[in-house]
Amino acid sequence: MDELEAKILLLVQEICQYPSRSIARQKGLNQIILLIQKTGKLLRGTGIPDAEEALQETWWYFCRNLCEATTAKEPFNPEKSSVITWINSYLSYRLQDKRISSYEQKNKFNVIPEKDEQPIDPSDLIPAPSEPRPILNDIQEWLETNSSELKRIHIRGRPDVNSYVLICRRLPPETSWVDLSKEFDLPISTLANFYQRRCFPLLLNFGKSQAYFDSEGYFDIE
Repeated sequence: MDELEAKILLLVQEICQYPSRSIARQKGLNQIILLIQKTGKLLRGTGIPDAEEALQETWWYFCRNLCEATTAKEPFNPEKSSVITWINSYLSYRLQDKRISSYEQKNKFNVIPEKDEQPIDPSDLIPAPSEPRPILNDIQEWLETNSSELKRIHIRGRPDVNSYVLICRRLPPETSWVDLSKEFDLPISTLANFYQRRCFPLLLNFGKSQAYFDSEGYFDIE
């Protein structure tokens, strides 16, 4: 651990002694965020649309789960990782979400036919040699082929909330965690943590087997 990371850890231990809504806690959080940025070790979403939004979502998560678990299963634990490793782990998921969403949006065609003309099939506009790789189609086929196995992986006592269902619902156009929480009557933290620990690794392994992911776990769509 270098000097800057050691300073960050000391600040974490200090500010977590203050009440969650106190001015001292808020000032301390802002100071830690600046120090994390200063380390230069924060993941960069270079080339990923909405990367800034992913970063803001990550800071929101950071502030609410550093000292107490508000939206996560447990707060930051210095015995398991450094602060930067912990926050980068969450940020990587958010960047992944943005990249998948961006890919899906780029491959949508909305063609409005002129009066008295037959609607144009969007697939007719795509030259065969440069046709996009059918990532989502392949994922959906994989889901259906392995549905029985995926459905056996579920939240304890809730077989209806399983890997098959959550992966399907989080594919573009994704269902928000808020809506899923209402539908299944479960906390967002329970659903999101189960997805990150049990569901996403399965999707990632499939993507790697099909060469859809690069070495950093992002979709290779170039």
